[in-house]
Amino acid sequence: MEIRHLQYFNVLANELHFGRAAKRLCITQPPLSRQIKELEEELGVILFLRNNKRVELTEAGKYFLGRSQEVLQMLEASKMATKKYADSFAGDFSLGFISTTPKWFIADLIRNLKNVYPLLSISLIEQSTLEQVGAVERGELDIGIVRGHIFSVHLQVDLLFHDQLCIVGPQGASFDLAILKDAEFISFKKAYAATYYQQSLEYCERLGFQPRVTHQCNNMNAILELVALGVGYAVCPIRFLDKRKLSTLAIHSSSDICINSDVKLIYRTAEGGEVKPKIIDYLKLTAKDLFSL
Repeated sequence: MEIRHLQYFNVLANELHFGRAAKRLCITQPPLSRQIKELEEELGVILFLRNNKRVELTEAGKYFLGRSQEVLQMLEASKMATKKYADSFAGDFSLGFISTTPKWFIADLIRNLKNVYPLLSISLIEQSTLEQVGAVERGELDIGIVRGHIFSVHLQVDLLFHDQLCIVGPQGASFDLAILKDAEFISFKKAYAATYYQQSLEYCERLGFQPRVTHQCNNMNAILELVALGVGYAVCPIRFLDKRKLSTLAIHSSSDICINSDVKLIYRTAEGGEVKPKIIDYLKLTAKDLFSL
């Protein structure tokens, strides 16, 4: 018994007319009659009562119709599941990110990606922008989430979302210029995040003071924890601040000072097959929905 036997039987059972059924199947009537006869012989039962005026299903035919429909539906479901499997990506995928990437954004990306690509195994790697550029160029990372200027002829750079800077201090902190001029600041090391370091200095200078950087740390979460504990002030991306962080910090931002600290995607365009472009498009679409680019 072959799948076509079931398909031919189902069409004839619906039409109850050999001519119409053959036309639907794009075959002539004799091959259809032959296939039905082969099916009946294999089953050892009569499926149709035939005479010159009409075709009817026997009781055995009615029973077999239900069972054959179940088989065909199962085959169709298997076909769709297999296609979904093939359209998904069963393998490892590495995503680099800087420490100033909002963690709730990373969490949303992972949840949404797993919904779309349930077979995807995602590795998250926190690295500086400079480290990610090298890792993506060498093929050690599939995609990187970075800030700052990217100078590489090997990489495609796409905007993920816009961001601005602000100053954060412990709860109840003053942002008077006289206080900020003498305050201790916590910052990234210049070698670790050169563009961000320079933008932070520029932001403070445009506010009217030069920050006195006395402590350095290369993780924004750690920097904000130190700020909350009263160790000093810091320059922070506005989108990095969530409700939990806002509950422990004081924030000062100026709408008059516009220094873009945009977050970008980097990836190699020559590799990745069909899957990576789909994931890249999905990441950008998710960012657009979340941040209304």
